[in-house]
Amino acid sequence: MAIETVREKVMVLCHLNGYIKYGADGVYYEGSILKKITIMRKTALSRLLDRLYQLFGLDKQKSEFKIFGKYPVDVSPDLFTYVHFPVLNDSSLETMLEVPRNHPSVNNLEFYLEAQPTSDAVVVPVTCSSPLESPDSSSKRQRITQQEIVDNNSGSAGILVKVVNSGALKPCLLPRLWIDDDHDMHLGLCFKDRDELKKAVDWWCIRRRRNCIVRETEKEMYTFECVRWKCKWSLRAARMEEHGLVEITKYTGPHTCSHEYPNDFESEFAADEIERVVRIQPTLSIAELKKWWKEKTGYELQTSKMRDGKLEVIKRVFGDEDQSFRVMPKLISAFHSSNGLLVDWQYDLFPNPDFASFRGVFWSFSQSIEGFQHCRPLIVVDTKSLNGKYQLKLMIASGVDAANKFFPLAFAVTKEVSTDSWRWFFTKIREKVTQRKDLCLISSPLRDIVAVVNEPGSLWQEPWAHHKFCLNHLRSQFLGVFRDYNLESLVEQAGSTNQKEEFDSYMNDIKEKNPEAWKWLDQIPRHKWALAHDSGLRYGIIEIDREALFAVCRGFPYCTVAMTGGVMLMFDELRSSFDKSLSSIYSSLNRGVVYTEPFMDKLEEFMTDSIPYVITQLERDSFKVSESSEKEEWIVQLNVSTCTCRKFQSYKFPCLHALAVFEKLKINPLQYVDECYTVEQYCKTYAATFSPVPDVAAWPEDCRVPTLFPPSQQLSPNT
Repeated sequence: MAIETVREKVMVLCHLNGYIKYGADGVYYEGSILKKITIMRKTALSRLLDRLYQLFGLDKQKSEFKIFGKYPVDVSPDLFTYVHFPVLNDSSLETMLEVPRNHPSVNNLEFYLEAQPTSDAVVVPVTCSSPLESPDSSSKRQRITQQEIVDNNSGSAGILVKVVNSGALKPCLLPRLWIDDDHDMHLGLCFKDRDELKKAVDWWCIRRRRNCIVRETEKEMYTFECVRWKCKWSLRAARMEEHGLVEITKYTGPHTCSHEYPNDFESEFAADEIERVVRIQPTLSIAELKKWWKEKTGYELQTSKMRDGKLEVIKRVFGDEDQSFRVMPKLISAFHSSNGLLVDWQYDLFPNPDFASFRGVFWSFSQSIEGFQHCRPLIVVDTKSLNGKYQLKLMIASGVDAANKFFPLAFAVTKEVSTDSWRWFFTKIREKVTQRKDLCLISSPLRDIVAVVNEPGSLWQEPWAHHKFCLNHLRSQFLGVFRDYNLESLVEQAGSTNQKEEFDSYMNDIKEKNPEAWKWLDQIPRHKWALAHDSGLRYGIIEIDREALFAVCRGFPYCTVAMTGGVMLMFDELRSSFDKSLSSIYSSLNRGVVYTEPFMDKLEEFMTDSIPYVITQLERDSFKVSESSEKEEWIVQLNVSTCTCRKFQSYKFPCLHALAVFEKLKINPLQYVDECYTVEQYCKTYAATFSPVPDVAAWPEDCRVPTLFPPSQQLSPNT
């Protein structure tokens, strides 16, 4: 019998006036007053309400409760999520109380309570021992004539308190600065002047390990607020005509923030203030936030502290890794509506089609797509692993701008890198980003990539594209097979030289040292990895600088809590990159610069070079160039823009030998410079502007994407 009685009892955690939030498991509550009660499974709602009024010390006649339950809803046989369930009558309460019986894994119920006043009257216990919240109370009700009681023996003004007793307001006197653990701020508390009020509030805050700020909103009207803007605590006071004292006319309490000072209070305070702004303007960059902070506080916050503050804000706004999968569709939808983002999702549906596990998301900004039209016809792709519980993979496709810098073009986050994910990524680039012909694709020689590129009907084969390999990735593969750093060095030299004779020499050295290594290399078409056998399609780019390529994604390593936060930081970097590049371009235009640094540096090198060249015409457009002190010589052919040094055709602008010919013939060399190096093209690449992303609260739902959970390999095999 006793065992059965225990089973009929249910433990309930009651949260009063906190925050309703949504995470990986659905709704949850925080920042509230938490109390525990045990009730019988068959309890009526009226009886529960009586218990709650008693538990929280509220007057049933002057306040009312709204009750919501944290109710589990099945997503799949072994997975459920929590929803916000209103408890309105005995039937809905019974539904909640049956949860532990229907879901044995749920040990305790959680109720969220909202306590609201039923009238303007405010109840304050005679002992002044419990805080009361009445943000909507009328000041007219409080402004009544009172008898001021002063302790004449003490020689100091007292603090006048109006206390409800049998329905009538009666004054009582407490010692000045009485605020201690047995008393609290409340409506009707009176002070001699502003200073007396501030000292009392300051002491009250110090005793409770809180910080607040005060401002005079109007003459003789004062507002105190917790420095942590999300905290609900506030106090308003004004000098009343009836008695001439400063009276608390509005009080909202208690504090919903932590009562402890953290060791890094300054950083947490900065994060609180940054969060207030970021929720309204979520895409403010670090530089913009620093400027805002300086204007707000009068002093400058270090970049590292601002970055730490913003990262903390991202954790708060976008949640942890699990919660991030649910928020991501809203962020992507906000980017789509504000900046024309193009996106494609991959997910695995659960039996309930409203829910799915994340598999991948592809995106590209319209600004990048527009800018790529003015870049050289070349795309570099690569991947990197992301930190975090789910070990997601980040895929990137980038162009190269007029200044030889990577131009971020498209991205994807996937649960794994495979033939399927590369096929999806390449397909979406062709569908959503560019349909240009004669593209040069530079990638790792991974088997998955090669297989996708060589599939029948692939738009990454000639004449649509020309596939080349990154020399760094090739060397890494080579070293993994042969474990010989000397041979690996020879591979690097063979791949990076422009001269075919030098290439052959390095290959012969490899063959002599290790015939198997030579066979391994020789089976790879030379035009795919050796600069000496390239026809200029790769613009001299033989290796992928991964640090520079992923610079726009530098937020991901910092933002270990959430994919969504990493994407937000990436957007900041992308927008900042556009702004900085455009600023540099305008500076060049104002100075009358026509070409970008890669060509201008080569021209400057020639103009300051003291080497005397001997120019001999061989045919109409063919010239031999040699140095008077050396036996080396080069053949420059102007009609096809080539030189036997192979730099002319590789980089698409004149080499030193071609410039020597132009100098002798008095020919303007600019006609031989590829248009991709002009400042005009550079400007067009970064001309598109980014629009502000709306307030986080206004982010639209993407009805086409189900509620997303983490990748399926992290779930139960039965899901």
